[in-house]
Amino acid sequence: MPTPSTVTVADDLAAAPPLLFAYYNATMVEMGGQPWATPDELPDFFRVDYDDPDGYYAAPGGYLVARLDGTPVGGVGYHLCGADMEVKRLYVAPEARGHRVARMLMDALHDRARAAGSPRCVLDVLPQRTTAIGLYKALGYRAIPPYRDDHGPIPLDCFAYDL
Repeated sequence: MPTPSTVTVADDLAAAPPLLFAYYNATMVEMGGQPWATPDELPDFFRVDYDDPDGYYAAPGGYLVARLDGTPVGGVGYHLCGADMEVKRLYVAPEARGHRVARMLMDALHDRARAAGSPRCVLDVLPQRTTAIGLYKALGYRAIPPYRDDHGPIPLDCFAYDL
């Protein structure tokens, strides 16, 4: 198995769609559902619109991709939510887990949030995603009340990390 020293992290919006597709499918399966048949069936909130300058991952946001031996194995999106930087859709492929990929992605994201002048990072997560919640807590995230009022009927746990 490759060592963590072979992991690189960089902004790479072009690699986002296949990683988001893998993430969504993995999440559906983890939640007891069926994976989607094609990337075209992804919900709108997983799409990346390259022609929209005000799109979801527009600057000072972006999409970080981790590569293990040159192969994309994980990613995380980020964008402004008021003054805060919102963390979206952290995903690490099963074969890359245990190589500190998620931690490296989050460290790089925190650096970008600081550079953008954000006072903190915020995120929401399904309560069933206990492994992700454990990572966020280990990184120093703390539970907070909902920071948006548009979460809809899905119960989510919310966390913040002071930069």
